[in-house]
Amino acid sequence: MVSMTQRNFVLMLVGVCVLSAAIGSGLALLAQTGPSGPAGPRGPVGKQGPEGAEGPSGAAEVGGLEEEVEDLRGRVEQSEDVEDRLDALEAELSELSGPGSTLCEELELPC
Repeated sequence: MVSMTQRNFVLMLVGVCVLSAAIGSGLALLAQTGPSGPAGPRGPVGKQGPEGAEGPSGAAEVGGLEEEVEDLRGRVEQSEDVEDRLDALEAELSELSGPGSTLCEELELPC
């Protein structure tokens, strides 16, 4: 009969596992092939198969996005119109008011 401690048994089990892994790795390295050679000429093209069914359309998603883009484009044009109108009003105000005018003092604008 052979008796051994639990520690020695665990060490022997780990050693057997490491040894089997090393043997497996060595066999895998031996089984590898060398570099592949040059590719041969391309073969003839086969016949084309039947056309598949048409997939789902994304028109609903695109339509919603197009509407949103048009809405945003309209908002940008409106903001440009407002800016143009504001610039015109500021130009009129500067023409109407001169240095020391009461309009500049009431609106607290530097003239």
